[in-house]
Amino acid sequence: MEFILWCIVIALFFLSLAGVFLPFLPDTILLWAGFLLYHFALADPGAGLPAAFWWGMAIFSILLFAADFLTNLYFVKKYGGSRLSSWGAVAGVILGIFLFPPFGMILLPFLIVIGIEMWVQKQPFEKALKVGVGSLIAFLGSAVVKVAIQLLMIVWFFIAM
Repeated sequence: MEFILWCIVIALFFLSLAGVFLPFLPDTILLWAGFLLYHFALADPGAGLPAAFWWGMAIFSILLFAADFLTNLYFVKKYGGSRLSSWGAVAGVILGIFLFPPFGMILLPFLIVIGIEMWVQKQPFEKALKVGVGSLIAFLGSAVVKVAIQLLMIVWFFIAM
């Protein structure tokens, strides 16, 4: 039985990493499910994961949730986008997750940013496209950051247990 539970924990960790690129998989929740399964089903009673681990995981979880939003805000602005385009990219990520998974969180911010830059900010298509590319770079940047944070969380788990 212990072997099966360990297989489930490891599978949850792999699914959480896949969730970075497949937004219908709740990556952070899958990580926590693995941690909690270990803590309550596999760890010796009274010898589970320390409080520092749980506090660290809470902080990293907040960073995981913020990664998509903060990178969109940063990169759209860096590529010359307006504040409205930055927030449009954030809205596009949120809407894209629900409306067109798994590609919506990539495509929708791109299209929203181009639309805002062209029709609201009256920018030429080339400039709007450049800012839209910034939203694509933001997605890729956030994916790298999220994978790195998740790997750090998983490594910390194995060290803490």
